[in-house]
Amino acid sequence: MLKDVLRLNREKLKLKQSDIADYVGVTTQTYMKWENGKNEPKASHIKKLSEILNVTANEICQGQIYDTHYEAIDFMKKVASLQKFIDEVSFTSLLYNHIKEKKLFIAELEKEMKSKHGFSIKDLEDHKVSEDKEIAAYNETEIRSECKWENLP
Repeated sequence: MLKDVLRLNREKLKLKQSDIADYVGVTTQTYMKWENGKNEPKASHIKKLSEILNVTANEICQGQIYDTHYEAIDFMKKVASLQKFIDEVSFTSLLYNHIKEKKLFIAELEKEMKSKHGFSIKDLEDHKVSEDKEIAAYNETEIRSECKWENLP
């Protein structure tokens, strides 16, 4: 529940109710009502709450903390090893179901593509990239994807 997300994260961060209230710009009594489940914060307060409590706005609104205990490298290794045995459609379907910020994810993929290869999907769609350059980029990506995760620190 929302009240649990507020209380548990505040306690985890060793903050006082007044610390949260001051940061968000409400009285301590108002914050206490949120944490006790008597009232809920306005939409305008969610961003500030998420910042100070180090949780996403979705976690606050849904009243649930997502399991994020994986370290980045451990997560990448695990996904890479599992991905070898899952077809692309199933894999991307799982991504779709579990990525909350889909537009941001796509934008980051496009940014990565542009930085690695110097062109975007739009460039490909508009035929602004030679077939040779596209094939070279694809082959380079295939070679890189064969790197051994075990060799990472």
